[in-house]
Amino acid sequence: MDRSRRLALKTGARAGVLAWLVAAGVLPVSAASVFSIHGVDAVMEALGAAGARESDAIEIVAAEIVENGAMVSVEVISRLAGTRQMALLVDQNPTTLAAVFALPDGTLPRLQTRIKMAQTSHVIAVIEADGGFSLARREIKIVQGGCG
Repeated sequence: MDRSRRLALKTGARAGVLAWLVAAGVLPVSAASVFSIHGVDAVMEALGAAGARESDAIEIVAAEIVENGAMVSVEVISRLAGTRQMALLVDQNPTTLAAVFALPDGTLPRLQTRIKMAQTSHVIAVIEADGGFSLARREIKIVQGGCG
């Protein structure tokens, strides 16, 4: 299969999945377009989180060193009152926004997911809560073949 056909299939599949998530109400319409934006500052602005402050009330639980960047387990715990949304950004990824979750009222503000990381990078958890936007960062080192 030639490269341009493979790229067209991947792009079409991504667009289809995003459209399905938006139609199902899992992903807000505004968040769907944010996945195509590159750079932490640009994504933060698109999410309405420009100027978010660092907070000790947000915890990112992940291994410090990971051998396989294709499947990095990350847990985010928010102790902020009224947490409504959690987003995960990876500053060195081709797609900066890795995940975004809308949390209905009464939901425990804790999530665990797996993300893909291209290289050693900071993972940034951006939380929207009653007090506005807050964030936490954690560096995760990706080693190829088990050597750093």
